Amino acid sequence: MRRAVAAQKAVGGAVAKRSVANANAPRTRLPFLRNVAQNARRSPDTYRTATPFTSYPPHVSGQQQKKPTSHVLYKDPQCIIVNDAYPKSRLHCLVIPLDLSLDSLSALRPNHVPLLQHLMEVAEQYVQFTREDAASNEAGIQALSFMTGFHSLPSLPQLHMHLISRDLDGPCMKTKKHYNSFATPFFLPADQVVNDLRKNGCVTLNRNVEELNRFEHEEPRCLWCGLNPGGFQQLRVHLRTCKGNRAYVASSTAPVQQ
Repeated sequence: MRRAVAAQKAVGGAVAKRSVANANAPRTRLPFLRNVAQNARRSPDTYRTATPFTSYPPHVSGQQQKKPTSHVLYKDPQCIIVNDAYPKSRLHCLVIPLDLSLDSLSALRPNHVPLLQHLMEVAEQYVQFTREDAASNEAGIQALSFMTGFHSLPSLPQLHMHLISRDLDGPCMKTKKHYNSFATPFFLPADQVVNDLRKNGCVTLNRNVEELNRFEHEEPRCLWCGLNPGGFQQLRVHLRTCKGNRAYVASSTAPVQQ
């Protein structure tokens, strides 16, 4: 028993050291996103077709959805857009580079700036598509505002940029950790990552692992007014009625917040 406990402590210590040494490293080695990208590499491009984008799929309840899946909504030689299998907002997509050597932010160098800019441009184009798409109108997502960025400490390998509506009211938004991963500095806006890469030659915004973990686990506050209503479920109710809420836009041409 003592040996097992000692071994467990040793493993825990190794993990902690690895986290500090490799701040950008994915927290797990689960292959889900890598498999999505690998499979997509074998599928035809859509960017030159008459309909390059596919409508965002409607959310399916947990009882109906036996196995969460991601569908390719767009593909070009550099990247794909898929719906997040566990949506944290009313629209939640991932823009994934098809370069399988890009495991995480730690793999990025200044020569990848054009790729990141391409991901941002494709995300912007998809947003404009949804604002003109009849199916998106029926789903009530045409008027949503959006943001793009990266989790500072990602869970899964294969670099991926989140394209997410700012309501943060998706069916899989279930914990304060989920919420804080998008509503605090734990979430790195795409344009800040690009600027960091240009300035420093690599991504440095996620070096302070201790601080980032603190952001992720702190008591959640309204991202619009800063209120802490006393619990996560109370926060979800508050977000829908907050007078400062800017999750919806008046103009169909409003840009994505990068």
